[in-house]
Amino acid sequence: MLQRLTIAVAVLATSAPLWAADRTPQEWLAEMSDAVRTQNYEGVVVYRTGEQLETMRVVHRFSEGQEDERLISLTGDAREIVRRDGEVRCLLPRERAVMVDERGQSALLPKVSTVGLETLGSHYEFSPGVVNRVADRACQVVGLKPRDEFRFGYQLCIDVQTGVPLRIALVNGDGASLEQFLFTAVTYPDSIPDQAFVPAIDTTGFREIRHRGEASSAESAKGQWEVTELPPGFKLVGQSTRLFPGAAKPVSHLLLTDGLATVSVFAAENKLPTKVFRGVSSIGAVHAYGRMVGDYHVAVVGEVPAQTVEQIGDHLTRIQP
Repeated sequence: MLQRLTIAVAVLATSAPLWAADRTPQEWLAEMSDAVRTQNYEGVVVYRTGEQLETMRVVHRFSEGQEDERLISLTGDAREIVRRDGEVRCLLPRERAVMVDERGQSALLPKVSTVGLETLGSHYEFSPGVVNRVADRACQVVGLKPRDEFRFGYQLCIDVQTGVPLRIALVNGDGASLEQFLFTAVTYPDSIPDQAFVPAIDTTGFREIRHRGEASSAESAKGQWEVTELPPGFKLVGQSTRLFPGAAKPVSHLLLTDGLATVSVFAAENKLPTKVFRGVSSIGAVHAYGRMVGDYHVAVVGEVPAQTVEQIGDHLTRIQP
């Protein structure tokens, strides 16, 4: 019995690297980017950043060209996020509010375009790993090591059968984990009924706050705000105007990315800046940088090193109409 078990373990250990050699890291990433959009999946996800640990249930469906998704918080405050019919609805019982983003582009799992993969190679070093196991499923390890100090690295474990990432870890330059997203259970149903995307939270009497600002191209966004010296590889991909809970005036939102890491810039008019956030702050892998630009308070936030948010914030200027 023991001899048979030893042989079985040896076979598994020697066969894993052979699986890993079937495709390049870039091919795995391309498959992952397609799978997170087109696969049906349901599961339980654990998200850890700093001292914070959160558990969520996720339901994702792709049917007739439409992508639907529902996230249910299983720990802490009751919350749900439903992405359906071209919009994202965030249900917040504590605030008795529903926040609606009419663009409907936010998703739990990351996507990387083919063009993005070509660009990523200039700023990340790809490395294949062995086949590991997450949520009782074999998954291919792929590493992305940053080539400079303006971004963190990534360790992915991609389901070898479906291409869905079962583990995503954000790591620093020494390879230590800063943040981790992990499936503890996952299934891939052939179909998911509409009922699975109906929120369990009763929103009767809740305020509805809509974000109607449409993302614009980088060129048209230059008419309001501009970053004169971006960190290498990052580019402005959109700008919108939003009204957040508690904000007296609309807030400008800029989105920047290197194809994988994303950074958000928020700018709000504040002519009495006595108690605004200034300087650098961090929670886990998230760094934030605040400063005043004329009568506007700007905050730069992203899962990137401190020098990245500082450079973006220090070179942000407002273009007068």
